[in-house]
Amino acid sequence: MAKLLEGTSDQVICLSHLAEGDFEAVSTLLRHPNLDLSGLGIYEKGTTEIELTYLNAKERLSRQINVMPPLTLAEMDSLAGCEAILLMPLNESDISLACVRRLRGLTHGMIFLDVHGLVTGVNEKGERFRKTWSNAQEWLSEIDILKMNENETSWVAGSHLEGTEDFVQFAAGIVASGLEICWITFGDQSSLISWRRENRILWARVPVVTDIGPVLDTTGCGDASSAGFIYSYIKSYHHPIHSVIMGNTMGSLKAASQETNAFPPRMEIRGVISSYYREYLHTLLDDFLTNNQLIVNEFKGGQDSESFMYHSDGRNSSRSDHARDRGSQGAAT
Repeated sequence: MAKLLEGTSDQVICLSHLAEGDFEAVSTLLRHPNLDLSGLGIYEKGTTEIELTYLNAKERLSRQINVMPPLTLAEMDSLAGCEAILLMPLNESDISLACVRRLRGLTHGMIFLDVHGLVTGVNEKGERFRKTWSNAQEWLSEIDILKMNENETSWVAGSHLEGTEDFVQFAAGIVASGLEICWITFGDQSSLISWRRENRILWARVPVVTDIGPVLDTTGCGDASSAGFIYSYIKSYHHPIHSVIMGNTMGSLKAASQETNAFPPRMEIRGVISSYYREYLHTLLDDFLTNNQLIVNEFKGGQDSESFMYHSDGRNSSRSDHARDRGSQGAAT
């Protein structure tokens, strides 16, 4: 995110809890003119620590050694002026639903949630495992953009999803329930995004960049793609496909490097996009001019595909009217 903001007056407020022994190293790593580190607090129980065992460049086992103390309601006040808030909890305890509700009351900014930590549990041995998102409906009524990967989607849905039709119906159902955007990533395969335009629910597949270089380390790819998405969404007047393109590009750039700070300058990143996505963007323009649905598709599901979320007991439920009204307002940029 800092690399994308270089040369501007924009600021990112970093909000997290750290152990005293980690504070200096993390602060040094994040030292950048566009990063505000005033939200990094020192706590006795400190930083979330996860031990990674790499099976190969793409797969790894993780064991959690420590969990950071939860963010507090008071800490939310520092984010009141933000145009966008990017929530990336590693564990379901990192930030409470009460904090997110406070954020919704404090700001008109976009609230983007990477669901990873909310469908992740930790057993007594510290082993991390996937689990159902038990209070999904309550969270969805407070956020604008939901991101998840292919495997996490089934845990959010509460049932196994397989094939494009399943994923499209689920993503469109999430948007129909009141969110602005649902974004599902598929690793080195095309992303799926669904969004709302007036009374229409649209969806598209967006390719990923595959020829930047060999995959060296996928750690942080999801974080990089989320940062790229929200940057582009604010800067491109809330254009969802442009935002996925930037997100996919940032994720691919991270996968091709083992360094945290190896991202090229913003103009080079745009050069990668121009080179790789030229034909796709031309087709997208044709799609817009001719309405041929070459890339952008309208979801026209029946009653059974509207506004649903699965629960562990098999019930379906819809978002409240309040959530629909709030979700359609958008945000000032």
